[in-house]
Amino acid sequence: MPHHTDTIADWLVSNRLYEDNLFYYALIICFWFFIGFAFLGFELEGFSLQQNLFFNFIYYLIICACMALCPFWFKLFFSKTHTAKREQELNAHLNELDDDDRQEVVAYLNETGQLAMRPAQRWALVFLGSYFLFEVFFISAWVKDMALVWQPDWVMGIVEWVRENTALPPIHENHGLFYLDFSLSSDKILHTMYTTETEFLNSEFGKTALFFHFIRFANVSLITIAICLSFLDIIGWSGLKKFTDSDNKDYDLFAFLKSYLWTSFLAFFCALMIIGGIFGLWRSIKTSAEMSMNIVMWLDNLYLNFCLALMIISFFIIVSWLKMSKLLILGVIDFIKQFF
Repeated sequence: MPHHTDTIADWLVSNRLYEDNLFYYALIICFWFFIGFAFLGFELEGFSLQQNLFFNFIYYLIICACMALCPFWFKLFFSKTHTAKREQELNAHLNELDDDDRQEVVAYLNETGQLAMRPAQRWALVFLGSYFLFEVFFISAWVKDMALVWQPDWVMGIVEWVRENTALPPIHENHGLFYLDFSLSSDKILHTMYTTETEFLNSEFGKTALFFHFIRFANVSLITIAICLSFLDIIGWSGLKKFTDSDNKDYDLFAFLKSYLWTSFLAFFCALMIIGGIFGLWRSIKTSAEMSMNIVMWLDNLYLNFCLALMIISFFIIVSWLKMSKLLILGVIDFIKQFF
């Protein structure tokens, strides 16, 4: 069984247990996500906004717990599926092996995608669903009329820290981690509400945007790890793994040079994508501000989160280019040595 498919077409007709298992677990998490999405932000009459925020938070935790119970829901509703039967048969065969053989077989099956999701991969998927549901909770329940309904000291401390580390025009003199410049975007939605960036930062909505931006910024590394744990193998099986395997030393120099030039061209745009993603999504406060306005604006900008997956792919392509650069240098040296 090959370690990867050669083309996306081969990947589409593959029959990997991991991918089938992932489909059902993702389906379960999406179901609970939409249950949470539909009802978060509810307000009970006779209670204050802060009390309703607490009730919404309890509801959010209940939905997260339901997401975490994916194995239970899978056994309850999908135990008769072909995927569940394959998993049961595979586990039965593995249990018959001794420890050494089992370890070797498990390693091979894991590499080829013929094992079900490991607990760490399931928890990574649960984290992704819980995190994006938290954004819904924040915008629907914690924010009312574009202002935070609960502003404890620790929240205001975070807001102040982000404000102090935000570079503003015209000269961005403090060179902060973040930046805000109304003039850099053709979308003037914030500029129609506030005359200057300073006015925005000092407003109630500014506090909301700064805190929301911190949440997104603080979780980007965890989201990246979760995406890698859950989906990186699938990306490799779809053909990228073959593309990034650049350690083969048996190659024709001129054919390799042609491949290297193409990879260099691709790596250049991948580098631009990574730089643009870092500056546009996780340094720019404007994006977070627009997403935190209301749930409709959040949905309109939700696609931007998929840029992170593209950035991960771009990173591995650049790593492949670096490996190919090393091989090319060694190949050129060997080629020159033939004349001496």
